Amino acid sequence: MEIDNLLPVTTRRQLRMWLEENHRSSSCCWIPTTRKPSPHAVLYLDAVEEALCFGWIDSTRKKTASGVLAQRLTPRSKGSKWSELNKERVRRLDRLGLMTPCGKQCLPEMDPEAFRIDPAILKALQQDPRAYANFLAFPRLYRHVRLDTIQIKKNQPELFNSRLEKFMKYTRENRMYGEWHDGGRLLEE
Repeated sequence: MEIDNLLPVTTRRQLRMWLEENHRSSSCCWIPTTRKPSPHAVLYLDAVEEALCFGWIDSTRKKTASGVLAQRLTPRSKGSKWSELNKERVRRLDRLGLMTPCGKQCLPEMDPEAFRIDPAILKALQQDPRAYANFLAFPRLYRHVRLDTIQIKKNQPELFNSRLEKFMKYTRENRMYGEWHDGGRLLEE
């Protein structure tokens, strides 16, 4: 995949301005991103949030010829699968008044109570009383995000099982793992 339409944006504000003008007419863009603050690139999480505000989504990440990491952003396809993490990001962005009408148009069912645990996962949890008790004590967001990363691999049994085993091990030890709250952003009210 070639990097075309690489935007010279280095701040969240610049990206938002570009999306305001181009989210309906452009089919993709690439932006320089970074995981840590830098004057030369947009924070990855800021890019994801701005994309969500306009009904776009992040996909491929690739190095440019000059070695800069670029993130591809595209309009979200109708009927595409939403991760629980992105749903929670949208809930936060909506509370902050950052969601646009176009971003709201493509939302799936957003009620956190609509989340369902795959029966195989629920069975594994219930068969391990210690893990199940720990699981129930974890924050709702953590439970949904972690289980979603397992459930989406239901059609890939090997990956599903390895993720479930890891989850069960950590849960039995009463340990949470992985990125699930965007460095605290999703825990703020």
